[in-house]
Amino acid sequence: MLLYPERGLVLNATAAEVVKLCTGEHTVAAIVERLAALYAPQPADAIEREVLAFLHAMVERGLIRSEP
Repeated sequence: MLLYPERGLVLNATAAEVVKLCTGEHTVAAIVERLAALYAPQPADAIEREVLAFLHAMVERGLIRSEP
């Protein structure tokens, strides 16, 4: 569960794994690579699309920051 002021968001296992990797030490490519290894034989391009969509939604909610 991801907690934020007066709310909570229940994450599935994959989303929780992505959030755990959002430390500022991993690039999006590194996150995708790790998930591709975990969820093989899922195509890496499909995983990348889902990760980007999830991260975009988290940025829009103000739950993570996007750094240039």
